[in-house]
Formats: sequence, structure tokens, C-alpha cells
Amino acid sequence: MSDKYDVLAIGSGHNGLIAAAYLARAGKRVLVLERNPHLGGGCVTSEIAAPGFFHDWHSALHVLIQANPLIRDDELGLISQFGLEYIYPEGMYSTVFDDGDSLVTYRDLEKTCEAIARISPKDADAYRAFVAQSSAVLPLMLQGLFVPPAPQGAFWALLDQSTDGRALMHIMQKSMLDIVNDHFEHDKVKIHLMKCAAELLIEPDEKGTGAFIFNMAGFVHSFPWGIPKGGSRALVDALVRCLEAEGADIRADSPVEQVLVRDGKVHGVRLDGGEVIPADIVIGQIHPWLLGAMVEDLDEGVAGRARNTKTSPYSLMSAFYAMAEVPQFDAPKEASYVAAMNFAPASLEAYLRVFDDLRYGDLPKSLTLGITNLAQFDPARAPDGGATLAVHAFAPCELRGGADWDARKDDMRRHMDAVTAGICANFNADTLVGADFATPRDSTRHTPTFQAGDVGGIGKAFFQMGGHRPTPELSQYAVPGAEGLYLAGAFMHPPGGVTGGGRATAIRICDDLAIDFAAISESR
Repeated sequence: MSDKYDVLAIGSGHNGLIAAAYLARAGKRVLVLERNPHLGGGCVTSEIAAPGFFHDWHSALHVLIQANPLIRDDELGLISQFGLEYIYPEGMYSTVFDDGDSLVTYRDLEKTCEAIARISPKDADAYRAFVAQSSAVLPLMLQGLFVPPAPQGAFWALLDQSTDGRALMHIMQKSMLDIVNDHFEHDKVKIHLMKCAAELLIEPDEKGTGAFIFNMAGFVHSFPWGIPKGGSRALVDALVRCLEAEGADIRADSPVEQVLVRDGKVHGVRLDGGEVIPADIVIGQIHPWLLGAMVEDLDEGVAGRARNTKTSPYSLMSAFYAMAEVPQFDAPKEASYVAAMNFAPASLEAYLRVFDDLRYGDLPKSLTLGITNLAQFDPARAPDGGATLAVHAFAPCELRGGADWDARKDDMRRHMDAVTAGICANFNADTLVGADFATPRDSTRHTPTFQAGDVGGIGKAFFQMGGHRPTPELSQYAVPGAEGLYLAGAFMHPPGGVTGGGRATAIRICDDLAIDFAAISESR
């Protein structure tokens, strides 16, 4: 049996590292255990396509975390002390339509309205008003985003007490398609807004998702998207330096087999090789589907309800290209000089049919892509003149007829190569230095919290949001019947990619241990 720790963190994803770092700062003896030979979970950057070209495997843009006090107030000193640096481009995202037209959202609201006015002057005015409405409720939204969520019943009862609250309830119960149809008239404006939100793996007509697109409008002009300098791993590297400065230990190649529970209380973990590490507190980045198998003697009702959570209705397949030249797209320069470049059909009907294809296990008939070339903002990611092109396409979680993703991987890779050659004029054997490709199944193999290829952990349907995420009894981060076990990960509140949600887990643990979270979160 190994030495006892106060806190064990299972997995080195950014949420678990954040929760562990706050506890280490509180004076707890902390150990992080990572199953892979490298750290990071969904925040991994490496030379997967070719030497000297650094690609992000999953998360590339750090969006929601920009509003988190972790970053906004630099609570752990990640920016001031431990080397984390963000680049904030003026152009945040674009959509290039299949008729050659394009639209860009900028940090600056008026510049964005000017871009929209070229397509629809009426929608430019509508967008300005839409952002104003969203911005007015943004402080309320942020107040509950990075802390444990209010119970769903109490939250809805509170909203129902005022006209503004009832208006927000109305928005939250609608779909993203409902919201854009309520406010805008031009197909391209609607598609542009929904394509960006669709990167969260949300279908446009899913009821109960309207708040995502409504909140995005105010957020995008208040908290610009961040590109981590050096790649997504820069956040993990800064957290590791923070943990080490606080005396924490970190072990890679250490997969946890089971969380050990005795008399309803956690007393440590057992690794795959049989080593037992005692601890009073375990922070588990454990997907709800895996909770019953990993936690000893967990109540079957708790485990069963966790297993019944639903992942997103579609996933992603990703191609990573190392190019000797900057890619040349058939689009205006301002459409490619953005953090994220999207391709989509110009017709709303064609765009909506993309999600019909995905529902039936087919690749979309219309071109829908998300593209990054972050070396244009962060030149150290590629040799001089080179590019780190990443091309992401929506893909079914399960292929039609139960076809095996592994068996189809080479076909899908060739498909992505052909699609990329069709939109990038200088994508050819002379400019391509190297490449890699990942399917939804690859995502799950790398990071078990990405079950069914869902990089958001579980879907963002209304029934598993807020005080019901991932289930009502697990939404407060503590696992019933396993005192001392807490959850962190994208499958918890707040939903999204890189959110820094582990801060909320740390708040809950500190509350249970009578630790003053405000004191340990003050910038030093």
C-alpha cells in the first residue's frame, strides 16, 4: 500500500487539475493519477502530423473559461506566475457558404454589424438589438456558471417571479432554430449563428437549447475567444506548474481501476496493477456511464440513472495536416484570418438536412466543416511559412447499419483529404508535410470521458442541464453513498469545452471541509 494522500485526482483533464490545484493551495496533500503517458485529457497538443507542427487533439479554442474567475481574476496565478498566455484575434469565427459568400463575427460589435449589413441591413439592426438583450442578462448568467448550480426546481421558481425571468424561461425552452427565426430573416445570418453553436454538438431544432445561442450573442462581444499560446496544452502545463509549486505529485501511466469505498465512505483507489493508494477525498473525472463499474458498492439506482444519461446526437471526425505553406481558401482573407473558419450551405433547408443525415448514420451531403489554422496567430506552432491545418467534420456517432468506425477509418480519411482538397487550392503532395486522422471512436479510446465520441461528455439537452447535469443527484458534484468522492469534467455543470468547471467542484469540496474558498482563490 502506498503513502496516504489527502486528495487524489483521477485523470489530468483541465477540470480535475483545476479542482486539485485549489485543494493543494488550501494545504492538502494532492496526487494526480493519469492513465495515459501524457497529461491533459482533452487539452493535448503534440506533433501528431509531422515534427515541428503542433496540433491540438481536441480543444483548440478556450472560450467559456475567459469569463471564469479562474482566468478573469487569475485566481491561481496561471497567467501572472505560471506562464499561461492567450492570444485574442479580432476575427473570431466566419462562415464560408457554398455559393462563395461569407460572413465574419468580430470582437467588435459594430464591425460585425457592418459585415451582416452587407447581406441583410435589417438583420444587422436586429443583431445589434439581439446582442443588447443578451448582454443585459449576461451578468446573471455568469453569476451561476462557475459555481455549483441551483436546484432546478428552485431556479425555475425564481425565474417565474418576474417578467424578465419568465422571458428567459421562454428562451431557454425554445430551440436555437426557434430563436434565430424569431429575430432574423436571412438564411445566411441564421446559419452563421447556428453553425458556430453547432460545434457544441447541439442540433439546431433541439428544444431547450435556445439559451445557448442567446447567451452566445452577448458573450462573444464581452469575452473574446482565447487561443492559448503554445497550444491547448499550455493551460495544462500552467496548472501542472501551479500544482508542483503547491507541493502536489503527478503520475502518468497510472490508470485507476476502482474507487474504494468502505461503509459509505471513500478510502482510496486501486490502480490497474493492484497498487492501492489511500485517500480521504477523490476527485473523479469519471464519465456517468462508467461510474457504477469504477466505484465500489455504488448504489445501483445512482449508477443506473448515471448510465441512462445521453451523449450528444452526433460527433466529429478530424483531420490534422502539416502544410509547408499557408492554406489558400477560395474565400476573402478576412474569412480565413479568424480563430475558427466554418463551411456551410447557403440554404437553411440544406443546412437543417445535414442533421437529418447524421441522425440516420450518414455523412452529411452538404459541406459542413470547422477549420483552424492557429499557426497564423501563434507562429511557433509551425516552421516558418508553414501551417497547422485542422479540419473537423460532423459525423454520426454510429454509422448506418452498424458499420464499424475502425473498419471505415481509411475510407473516411480519404474522404476528408478529398473534401479539404476541394476547398484549399494549394492542398497537394508538394505542400503536405504530414497528416493524421481521428474518428469518434479514437476520441473515446484516448479519453474515456468522451464516450460515444462526445467531447462534451454528455449531451446538452434540457433534461440534463444545470441542476440536472448529469443527473439531479450528481449535479452538486458529490456522489451519494460514497462520501469523499466528487466529480469533475465536461459532463458536469457548466457544459461546454474548456470551461474551467473544476472550480465549482473545488467550491463544493471546500464547503464540505469548512475551507474558506474565497481566501484560497485570492490572487497572490
